Amino acid sequence: MWVYLLLLIIVGFIGFELYQFRRDITAAYVRLNRYEVKSLNTSFGKMNYLDEGSGEAVIIAHGIFGGYDQGMTSLRQVVGDKQRKISPSRFGYIGSDLPEKPTPNNQAKAFIELMDQLQIKKGYVLGTSAGGATTLRMALDYPDRIKGIILLSSGAPDKKRTPAEVKEMGLQGPPAFIVNDFILWFTMKHFGFVFNKMMGSTVSTNSLFETMLPATPRRKGVKADSEVTNTDMTLNYDEYPLEQIQVPLLVCHAKDDPMAKYEQIEKLLQRVEADTAICETGGHTIDGNGDFVDRAVRRFIEKTK
Repeated sequence: MWVYLLLLIIVGFIGFELYQFRRDITAAYVRLNRYEVKSLNTSFGKMNYLDEGSGEAVIIAHGIFGGYDQGMTSLRQVVGDKQRKISPSRFGYIGSDLPEKPTPNNQAKAFIELMDQLQIKKGYVLGTSAGGATTLRMALDYPDRIKGIILLSSGAPDKKRTPAEVKEMGLQGPPAFIVNDFILWFTMKHFGFVFNKMMGSTVSTNSLFETMLPATPRRKGVKADSEVTNTDMTLNYDEYPLEQIQVPLLVCHAKDDPMAKYEQIEKLLQRVEADTAICETGGHTIDGNGDFVDRAVRRFIEKTK
C-alpha cells in the first residue's frame, strides 16, 4: 500500500511540474511574440532587432543567454525613455542567423550594416557581459561611427593565452544540456540559488532573469558565445590594442562580480582613459546599485552626445 501511495505522490508531482512548465513556457513564448520585432538582411544573414524611442541611438550588444528581449530590458532600465534604443539579437540568438564565423569582428561588421540600413551615422554601443568583445571591436574598428561605448559588467582582455591554456580554463559558457526549455525552467524554478551564487547577486528577483526563457531559440547563440566570443579577447589578445581607443568610454562594474572578474577591468583601466561607475558590491547584475549606474550612463550620454 505504501508503495502505491508513494507512486501516486511521484506521479502527482511529475504531473504538477509538467503543468507548471507548460504554463510558464507558453507565457515565455507569448512574451516574445508581444514585441514588435523587425528584421533586416546583412552580409552575415538575417538579423532580428527591436527599435523604439527617439534621441541618441544606443545599440546594445547583449550578454550570453540573451536576445532582443534581454537587450531591450537592459536598455529600458539603464538608458530610460529619452534615447533611441536598438536591441539586435546577436549571432545565433532569437531570429538572427548564425554565420560560419560568429566572431566579435564579424558581429561588429553586422552592427555597422544595421546602422547603415537604419541611417544612423553615429551612435552609442552598450555592451553587457559577453557583448563586451563586440563593443570593443566597434570602438577599435569603426571609431568614426561611434559617439561612445559603455561596458556594463563586461569581460575585457587580460592576457594572451594559447588554445591549450584556454582549454585548461574549462567551459566558457553553460553546459549544452542546460540550454533546453524544460531543463532550464526546472533549474531556475528549483535551484535559483545556483544562479544567485554564479552571478553573485539575487538574480531570481531581477527582470533580466525571466528573459533567459525560452532557452531553445537561444541555443545556437549560447554555443557560439561559449566556443568563440568568450575566448576571442584572450586568444587574440594582440588584436585588442586598447590604448588605441579614441572614443569616449564608460565602464560600469561591481568589484565582486564572479563572472566578469574585476581584475580584468583593472587591467583595462590601466590601458585606456575612461569614465567609471565602480561599485563595491552587486555581482554580475550590479544588484542594488541600479540608480547609481543609470545616472552614470545618462550623464555620460549627455556629456558626449
